[in-house]
Amino acid sequence: MIKISPAELVAEIECRFGIEADAFPSTVKSTFGQAITIHNNDAWVERITVEIVGCAPMNIAWSKPLHSNLLVEWLLRGWFIDRLQTHIDLRPLIVVQRLLAQHKFSGNDADTIGNRLSTFAVRECTRLKASSWYEELVALRVFYRWCLDEEVPGFNEHDSLELSQLTVKAHDNRHLVTMRDDDFGPFTRVQLANIEMKLANNPLITHAQRTLFLLCRDWALRPIQLALMQVTDFGIDEGGPFVKVPSVKGIRRSRLRRHPSNLVKRYIANDTAEAVELQCTLAETQCNAASKEINAICARHGISTPVLPTPLFPSAYTTENRLLRFLTNPKLTPFTLHLDNHRISYALTSLTWILQLPDPHRPIQKTEPFMRITAYRLRRTKATSMVLSGASPEEVAEALDHSNLNSIKHYFHYNLELQEFINTTHMASPEINAAVQMWCGKFMEEIPDRSALRPISGLGSCNSKEPCPYHPTVTCYACPKFRPSRHANHEGALADITKFQQMLGSNSTGAMAQQVEAAIHGAKSVIIAVKELKE
Repeated sequence: MIKISPAELVAEIECRFGIEADAFPSTVKSTFGQAITIHNNDAWVERITVEIVGCAPMNIAWSKPLHSNLLVEWLLRGWFIDRLQTHIDLRPLIVVQRLLAQHKFSGNDADTIGNRLSTFAVRECTRLKASSWYEELVALRVFYRWCLDEEVPGFNEHDSLELSQLTVKAHDNRHLVTMRDDDFGPFTRVQLANIEMKLANNPLITHAQRTLFLLCRDWALRPIQLALMQVTDFGIDEGGPFVKVPSVKGIRRSRLRRHPSNLVKRYIANDTAEAVELQCTLAETQCNAASKEINAICARHGISTPVLPTPLFPSAYTTENRLLRFLTNPKLTPFTLHLDNHRISYALTSLTWILQLPDPHRPIQKTEPFMRITAYRLRRTKATSMVLSGASPEEVAEALDHSNLNSIKHYFHYNLELQEFINTTHMASPEINAAVQMWCGKFMEEIPDRSALRPISGLGSCNSKEPCPYHPTVTCYACPKFRPSRHANHEGALADITKFQQMLGSNSTGAMAQQVEAAIHGAKSVIIAVKELKE
């Protein structure tokens, strides 16, 4: 394919096909206000980098021809430029360009080429539907509609209507829940408790990673939601500690990003609150350090120095080119220091290989024996837990930031009997082993120097240096700072916590209910561990 300049392409379209074509703009603005250069000195720029707030930037190779056919090349360029200005999701651009690149659409006039392009699109959509390639189908269907709106020859309302009636199934994750997928399904109580214990003591894990995990555990947050959060989202009121979380599901809410009307208050567990509070301090320190570099860049380029909000999870990847893209576009500027969703997702996934926790629920012959940790496994865990606690479909959808009930219906096929079978009967031996492992070396009697420990209600001791404001018999068993005594009445404590849970009933927040459930599991684990160590 031969490179052709923007002006030459427009001239060829007018001369060869008789189509009145406007000149390509040199610069356009994205939906987030980013000024994107399309061409310089009548040559396409080498690469277009589009910043999507909260997400990793999208890079488009722009100087190379998009198609060997000049008319198709012109259409693709026009569609690309239009979508850059009107949409957040740019993936269809790459998908359609890849699909069209394999075909020449030969012809000497616009009608012939347009008809062949339209026929191909209709035929290809039918094939993609049959093959369940839904992302490609949707992308090509969007392109067809755009060509129709632009009155491209060969594109018609009848075919567009036919394409719109090709049903597309949502991405099906049901088997991950109902079949207890080893890699992607929800965690059992044993697995989750094991992860929490190891998180508290591993020096290779950053505090940001701990905080990300706990927020996902409490509220099943998506990486994009975590990426958009700021330190001002943390607070405490009469209901307890909370964070404000941006809603991102649905086109309208996704565009709003951090608009005040788009933030939802979520109450969090005490251990999560402690982690978030410290993360706020660390984030402030990190952003203050970055401000010197930002001030220098602003001075070099004649940009007025902005007052930047502090993200809860700041980015350490602040190249000058990236900073300039944000600092020169007012709508992007507030997100200059934010980490993107891809890096947050990686920070959580990397816990798999840092912790290297053997999975007691997996066959030994598995090539990857470690528990896989991801944000979406924690989402499925939260949803499953809510269903088993008696939450309604509307409550689960709201908690998971779904705009409708279709995405959560499968969780309600997951009955209590199956869950209990998985967590007790089938997993009895692994559960015992995990319980012993969880508390091994942490019993008060196993610590050589106990002078710094504070006694707790006859249950054991605490190695925290700060006074604890929480109820000891309710919170200790879920706290990594707790050092239980082998000789304490843990059965009695378990009974007290269970009564407390019953007293709360439906009046507790999701975070409190989860904390009590974690304490009950912790108490049961201590009882099992003591029994096993005695035998």
